Amino acid sequence: MINLSKKAAKRFNIKWTDLKEQSGDFWKIDVIMVSHYPVLLIVHEYTLFALVRRKTKFNTIDDVVEEIKHSCPWYRCPKKVIIGKNRNRKLNGAITEMKRITAGTYSSNFTSEIEKRIHMSIYSYLSARKI
Repeated sequence: MINLSKKAAKRFNIKWTDLKEQSGDFWKIDVIMVSHYPVLLIVHEYTLFALVRRKTKFNTIDDVVEEIKHSCPWYRCPKKVIIGKNRNRKLNGAITEMKRITAGTYSSNFTSEIEKRIHMSIYSYLSARKI
């Protein structure tokens, strides 16, 4: 259910090289720095729906899973949390584009502003599977 980038694995003190490669209906977590704050960019692999949250509010992966359940009632969460990594170049490219779009967002309520910018943009990523 959760795929981590190298930066996210480091922030959660998980050894990235020990994670297994996986793909499917997962959420990819990456970390970006906005101003001086580490921010989690949580992106659904198929829909590219993005959640932007401050890292300080999440100490464990289970905290992230609870936030996904709370914020995305449409997502069918598996009973067991699976953590892995995904090197899907299309997904990574879309996440890189999201980072580029949100560069320079430094308002007091920056997480909602970043989400707005991401969700108003068009991406070149096309999922191989329809939801």
